[in-house]
Amino acid sequence: MNDIKNAIKPIDLRKAQILNISRRGDGRQQVIKVAHDEKFVALKCYGLKRTRLKVLFRQLGSLFLVGKSSITAKARHDTELDVLSLWKGEGFDVPQVYHLSELLEDIPYCIAMEYIPNPTVAELLQDDQKSLSFKKEVIARYARVWGKRHARALELGEPRLLQENPTLSHVFVSRDRLVHFDFEIVFTRKKDLKRLIRREIVGILRSMSKASGDSFSPLIDTLLNAYPDLSYFRETAWELLLYGTVPVMGWTAIFHRLTRRKKRYTKRLNFTKTLARALKSRCDICKGRSGSVCSCSPF
Repeated sequence: MNDIKNAIKPIDLRKAQILNISRRGDGRQQVIKVAHDEKFVALKCYGLKRTRLKVLFRQLGSLFLVGKSSITAKARHDTELDVLSLWKGEGFDVPQVYHLSELLEDIPYCIAMEYIPNPTVAELLQDDQKSLSFKKEVIARYARVWGKRHARALELGEPRLLQENPTLSHVFVSRDRLVHFDFEIVFTRKKDLKRLIRREIVGILRSMSKASGDSFSPLIDTLLNAYPDLSYFRETAWELLLYGTVPVMGWTAIFHRLTRRKKRYTKRLNFTKTLARALKSRCDICKGRSGSVCSCSPF
């Protein structure tokens, strides 16, 4: 890989700290923190997250029903390396990847990368000790980068620039850096790009809605002010009101309409209404300034 610049010696795991591990599969899916050459390295290792039979069924669904990349250990390892390289090449911040001169014998698929001890954006928003002004500054930075990434994804026809699991828990705040991580599975269908953008919007806003206190409303206003194209939010609000979510593919909308009254959709109702009110308020401001109907209005 062209973006792998640093080679490191074999890693000594005797004093390793397990940061995350999946107990449901073969136990190989884990993230490990290790001390190496007077610094810490994060070692992400890939294994089965479920039994082989369940992996087989999910593999068929991922590939043929919703258009995702393969969920085998090797495929997730290769996909993550590929996407890390793509994002870095496009100027979006991701952890530095190090070349492993020797892999672990019992876990063949691992990636050594930069360890970032800083909190995620989600953790920062839930921290009562952090000021609202600081949180708004971080969200404004995120929204600007987010908008550029969406525009670049559409320009290139590149679904790998959209997160399959969109959440602010997958973005570190490290001084002036916003470092994205977790790319082991990606969507693959280019024709669904705008729908995937709306799906990512829902995931990020749901993550924002968990912010501490009454900060969600000012934070979403900050995000909408900084994000360059509010038409995506208009369409997202429309789908939320209609389905309670954004269907992964067009034909799956029927299932969301049939199950709209189920408890898991009802629980999202307050979030949907909050988003709709925030968009309406933002568009009222647009209308007041321009004297015409704002193009981002979902109403």
